[in-house]
Amino acid sequence: METYPRRRLRSLISLLVLAAASAMTDTRASDFSIFGRHAIDAAPESLAGFEGAEVRVLRRDPRGLVAEVNLPIGVTVSTHYADYTTEIFVLDGQLRLEHDSRREMLAKHDYLHIPSVVGAASLHVTAASRLLVFFDPARSTDGNALSVVRTAASDWAAGMVSARDTGVALKLQVRDLYQVPQSGQRTWLLRAGADLKLPWERHRTIEEGYLVSGDYRLFECLEGREQRFDYRAGGYFYRAPGIVHGGPNSGSSGEIVMLLRTPDKLTVEFLPTCSTPANP
Repeated sequence: METYPRRRLRSLISLLVLAAASAMTDTRASDFSIFGRHAIDAAPESLAGFEGAEVRVLRRDPRGLVAEVNLPIGVTVSTHYADYTTEIFVLDGQLRLEHDSRREMLAKHDYLHIPSVVGAASLHVTAASRLLVFFDPARSTDGNALSVVRTAASDWAAGMVSARDTGVALKLQVRDLYQVPQSGQRTWLLRAGADLKLPWERHRTIEEGYLVSGDYRLFECLEGREQRFDYRAGGYFYRAPGIVHGGPNSGSSGEIVMLLRTPDKLTVEFLPTCSTPANP
């Protein structure tokens, strides 16, 4: 039987190999964006620590790895990679978290944050589950404790970033899952209806999003023109700083829920047209 240290070493080597390979094939350093990608379109593959799972990678590069993971009942997976901090969002199903003496159940739309300094935790699947998993290089602000956040109907609040930065309040609600005040790093849920209308906007930080439910058409201003990307549940984007996006033609046919992440403080600048230069 493979020992735990050997298994962890193999897991780390797997991630390092993935990062090195992606570095050689990455797009231009000035344009590392991903738009319109869907988990269902990615070929299933394996990932060390997630044996027995179907893994569909959405992003793999020196900045980390993002994957949708499908887990059959009865499987137990590890959530820890040395030098990587892990974030997990439960899309569907039920799992039992085990870490030292801690035991608790995770269900749909629960969130788990595991800093790299935390020892190995495991998830035992008690009902077929689907997870959204993020591995990020460790940061000094990651903390030293495992944390769980549960999303209840009463936890949604009006979104304040656009009102704070521009004085324009958008018709959306948010649920914060993780925040670092020092850097502005943030992971959160956004909920909006078909009546959400977006001006053209841009940010000074990377922004990535995964559509948890619903459908959404999102326009990006690329090479001086509007380009439309249609997202359904499982859709993913990863946007470089300064790219103008949104606009009056973006929208949905009904309510959407989207998970969003930024590595630094999110600021919003609204713009009159798509043709504004990309650099903020």
